[in-house]
Amino acid sequence: MDTRKLLCFDPTGTNEELLNVLRANGWDVYAASRLDEAKNLIDTHGFYIGIVLFGPRERADLLPIHGLLAMRYPMEWIAVLPPQALQAREICQLIAQGFYDYHSLPLDPERLQFTLGHAYGMALVMKRLRTQTANIGDEGIIGCSPKFTKVFADIERAASLDVPVLIQGESGSGKEIAARAIHRRSARGDKSFVVVSCGALSSSLMQSELFGFEKGAFAGAYRTKEGSIENALGGTLFLDEVGDLPADLQEPLLKFLREKTIRRVGGIKDIPVDVRVIASTHIDLEKAVADGLFLEELYQALSPLIISIPPLRERRDDIELLAKYYLDLFVNEKYRHISGFTPEAVAAMQQYEWPGNIRELINRVRRAMVMCEDRWITAPDLGLTVAEPGAGKFAGPIMTLEEAKAEAEKEIIQITLRATENNISRAARQLAVSRMTLYRLMDKHRIRGSSAGTPSLHGT
Repeated sequence: MDTRKLLCFDPTGTNEELLNVLRANGWDVYAASRLDEAKNLIDTHGFYIGIVLFGPRERADLLPIHGLLAMRYPMEWIAVLPPQALQAREICQLIAQGFYDYHSLPLDPERLQFTLGHAYGMALVMKRLRTQTANIGDEGIIGCSPKFTKVFADIERAASLDVPVLIQGESGSGKEIAARAIHRRSARGDKSFVVVSCGALSSSLMQSELFGFEKGAFAGAYRTKEGSIENALGGTLFLDEVGDLPADLQEPLLKFLREKTIRRVGGIKDIPVDVRVIASTHIDLEKAVADGLFLEELYQALSPLIISIPPLRERRDDIELLAKYYLDLFVNEKYRHISGFTPEAVAAMQQYEWPGNIRELINRVRRAMVMCEDRWITAPDLGLTVAEPGAGKFAGPIMTLEEAKAEAEKEIIQITLRATENNISRAARQLAVSRMTLYRLMDKHRIRGSSAGTPSLHGT
């Protein structure tokens, strides 16, 4: 097999038997027993996966492992530990929240190789996702859900064409972020990106903001001032919430779009301006046109290309990805102790409707970082709660499809655990999932394991 790099972190001292097994199976192994050694090796070699050896159950032995996970490297971690260590609740929680899978001693080379292969494959998938996210070239343009995959394609298409774009979506859904991504990927990407909030000013002030004014045009006009359109020369003008544009400015804006010229307030000559316009709206402009509130010709001029940004509640597969992205973005030395979100926090985020969309998610993550007193952000830290079965969004006599799936999943797991006498390994094989996945599902559905040798993730 091809040689692949792997980090082995053993705070208690290098396990030669494990290293020999790994090397015999084609892994290029780098060993570290201290945090600074591990950090230097990761920074130098950029591992996709790593192994962490657990020693005795005493709390002190977990501190280096907590420190390693807190560094938040984009790696998949596999825990290797003696079976008795799984009797400790703290170790079970640490594995469930910070590791891809675990391998209990004594060493089983074939089983360990299978686990490492799966983890390595998942790490490559995550790398491709991060590359796709980075390639879009703008913070926050993140998603893997089918609806957001279309947004990626629409942004790429819009960036390749030098025509006006209308971005539709609810408040906070990321319309300006999408506009910036289009600009940066376009031929105008090295020029200015100027934002105008169309509903922020009165009609007279908005006219001066857009078109500028000549000296002496009105009281207080002591000098000539260029407007936002001129300031965006060669670049992009972003009209945020263009549906809120005052009615008496719609005709002048239409004239600019048609003729590519503007006239400053108090001016007597037209000024040619080469600017691309991207507009956004949270209202239905077609309805506004029908109601006589928005010029049909202006709507047509703004919308050769239309991009629709789905609300966060319609792209739930992206919620955890976005939350982790912004947590990583905001983590600094002050919040270095925070390692991630508890399963309950993730469940709460998945259940919540997010009326404020991505803007609200960002604010809740920031709030949680301040409120969090442990290594893991909880649902209360986010200001959210996990709905009990049959409560909240899914309350009522009619069971939704999502609720039915959850109930069926829970029932199948419980039946399988009873049939295997709570043997996690056997149950996982019967369910065709990894043990790590089964533990996470048990935690999600609050299912307890009670037989000897099977840890309970919830305790008593």
